[in-house]
Amino acid sequence: MFNDFLINGNKSQGLNPFDRGLAFGDGVFRTFKVFDHCPRFWEYHYLKLKQDAKAIDIDVPSSKILINQVSKLFDEKGTYIGKFIITRGLSDRGYQIPSKRIKPNCILLKTKFKKPDEKLYSSGVHIELSPIIPSTNLKSGSIKHLNRLENVLLKKNLSTRAFDGLMINEKKYALECGSHNIFLRFKNTIVMPNFDHGGVAGISQMVISDYAIANGYSIRNQNISLKKVEKADEFFIANSVNGLIPVRSFNKKQWKDFKFVQEFRQSVNF
Repeated sequence: MFNDFLINGNKSQGLNPFDRGLAFGDGVFRTFKVFDHCPRFWEYHYLKLKQDAKAIDIDVPSSKILINQVSKLFDEKGTYIGKFIITRGLSDRGYQIPSKRIKPNCILLKTKFKKPDEKLYSSGVHIELSPIIPSTNLKSGSIKHLNRLENVLLKKNLSTRAFDGLMINEKKYALECGSHNIFLRFKNTIVMPNFDHGGVAGISQMVISDYAIANGYSIRNQNISLKKVEKADEFFIANSVNGLIPVRSFNKKQWKDFKFVQEFRQSVNF
């Protein structure tokens, strides 16, 4: 197992238990595919990592430093999953951030990629409504921070029939699934949620938006009610590990039109 992670670019026996990421979830992370030593869509991931860290005033190593760490850990050809975790660093007990700048800790994890069943992409998946309402925090907004307990509880409460759960906020607007961003297609328009009051903006949105615009679709971000979800011509979910997956059913609504997902998967290796 010690061959499957680096801490600050080095092999290590573990992390100091006074790290603020462990104590308070004080940090950010990104998960990405690695093909033959190279992180897929790295430019998007690094941009989002920097933006998220800056929003909570944490320094991130340069792209070059992180890429060198990926090359060091992922030294075999093949497809793997990488995950960078950047914590604020070490401090004494208590929430207060030290007045003197502390050095962030950078953790890189390596796991094998397990290819999803191809039936997920051809037949679609069932999504159910999550009973977990995510907390609203204007400061953290769509940051991929380390406080992911709500997503953990969502997965714990999923029925065996559901592939993932759709999370809504206190105003009953759809935000995301437990581990996927959500997308709706209405004719030639792709609709994505606003993340003003919760939810995580993943790099899937950047990749899909670029493809959609280049292929004659328009993009819209807005508040999405559950009724609007059920009126969509196509409903799909996406993340950096699984790519785009069509939704077959949600509540009593059924979908058979997977037009956008099929077009995208034929054109983009995501």
